[in-house]
Amino acid sequence: MGKKGGRNKLKRLAAPRSWDISRKSDRFVFKPMPGPHPISSSYPLGVVLRDMMSVADLSKELKYMVKTGKVLVDGTVRETSRFPVGLFNIVSVPAEGTDYRLVPSPKGLVLAKVGAEESRTKLCSVRTKTKIRGGHIQYGFHDGRSLVDDGLNLSPGDAVLLEVPSQKVVGQAKLAKGSLGLVLTGDRAGQLGKIAEVKKGTISREKMVRLTLPSGDAEVPSRLVFPVGTTAPMITVGAGAS
Repeated sequence: MGKKGGRNKLKRLAAPRSWDISRKSDRFVFKPMPGPHPISSSYPLGVVLRDMMSVADLSKELKYMVKTGKVLVDGTVRETSRFPVGLFNIVSVPAEGTDYRLVPSPKGLVLAKVGAEESRTKLCSVRTKTKIRGGHIQYGFHDGRSLVDDGLNLSPGDAVLLEVPSQKVVGQAKLAKGSLGLVLTGDRAGQLGKIAEVKKGTISREKMVRLTLPSGDAEVPSRLVFPVGTTAPMITVGAGAS
């Protein structure tokens, strides 16, 4: 009987163009398993550790490091090299004293080194807001997390700063005029600017956000803008700063 399901291998040449990796150094690369991020907007943990952080040279060495619980993602031990990590995930190797956050850039997601204190917080974008049994409000975030909290007054598109892995709320940012917005994809990816206006969507046009960016004023779909603070970003959002 033939094997069912997809392939567990991925050739480097066939990897998503958003992956900032060498294409011809080896034939195969880790393929991400199903998880909180789609393959087009995430890396397998093994690629981050070997190709981007350079904490291991051989796959055997890398797999041993992960299997023995020496690698954390958002403060939680992950024991597979295929676990998908995406926007604003923190990858930590305590034995090496290194903590990195994945941030957007025109080349795709890249690493930004952060301090130990910041590695315990993560900014999450609200994707869904639903009322569940008992009249409580449940929020669903961009990284697959969910949180039941009746005290928050958030809407889809807003962001919340969480302690990880406890998920304690320590801050929030609104997708509204006056907030700082980060562009996630495209030529302006990684640029930070003040939100000048949020335009409501219509049947034929999605909600748009007008920002003042270093490259000039721009109007961007709201799904591509991540609010990160008011006067300053609540976390490191660029690879050039820590």
